[in-house]
Amino acid sequence: MREYQEKKKIKKRIYSNWAFALLAALFVFLVYSTVKIYLKGRAVGENAARVRGNLSSLEQEKEELEREIARLQNADGAEEELRKKFNIGKRDEKLVVILDKKEENVKISGGEDVGFFGKIWRSVKSWF
Repeated sequence: MREYQEKKKIKKRIYSNWAFALLAALFVFLVYSTVKIYLKGRAVGENAARVRGNLSSLEQEKEELEREIARLQNADGAEEELRKKFNIGKRDEKLVVILDKKEENVKISGGEDVGFFGKIWRSVKSWF
């Protein structure tokens, strides 16, 4: 009978409200931890995808820069870049300007009206 009473006490403690509350709290803690880890893993996955995208764009940019470096190491490529950026030409080269017929009010530099003081300055400058 004593064994039966001890088993009953153990059973009573296992099925008590306090044990249920403890198990419920443990379950809530485990679910919370699992959700927290899941969300962190998801954020890491999104960051990894973004980093992979950045890596591929940086690799493309690197290839373009390497092609540009190879082009500029050639004498013709360097000359082309100088002409493009600084508007430099070889000796005895002339500049040809092609005007579009659609533009009616085109002014050519050098024939500008400089006004009264500009004319005085030109006459003073011509003496020297």
